[in-house]
Amino acid sequence: MTVREVTSILESFAPLAFQEDYDNSGLIVGDANMEVTGVLLTIDVTPQVVAEAVAGGANLIVAHHPVIFKGLKRITGKSYVEQVVVNAIKNNIAIYAAHTNIDSVQGGVSFKMAEVLGLTSTHVLSPLTGQLVKLVTFVPTEYAEAVRQAMFNAGAGVIGNYD
Repeated sequence: MTVREVTSILESFAPLAFQEDYDNSGLIVGDANMEVTGVLLTIDVTPQVVAEAVAGGANLIVAHHPVIFKGLKRITGKSYVEQVVVNAIKNNIAIYAAHTNIDSVQGGVSFKMAEVLGLTSTHVLSPLTGQLVKLVTFVPTEYAEAVRQAMFNAGAGVIGNYD
């Protein structure tokens, strides 16, 4: 399985379009076409987490918080963020973050925390707007099912818990 295949599964549950504007979810370091040898899950990526991935033979780190929130001007290893990037690249480790996109989806982090706390009637406080569009298309009848299936395969036809 490749990094792209793993991240596609994550993004089918928590699309990157659901992240907040300030966030940096997605593949942060690495080659999407690389074969995955092991996955390490973490909340934050630190130099120690990268070392643990190396020691355990994992070449994909999936984190909740992105290690890079804004652009780096230099990568010299002076800060822990720079150390993470340098060590990940040296060791051929990909880093992927699912942050606010996985916080806000039904069944995501916030919903799971609410469930553990026994909360009911939960909902997203500030739902994203403008994420849904209606598509009307006309095709010859004999191609209707193939077009419909292609659209579903691409993610169309799903709104919340309904499809």
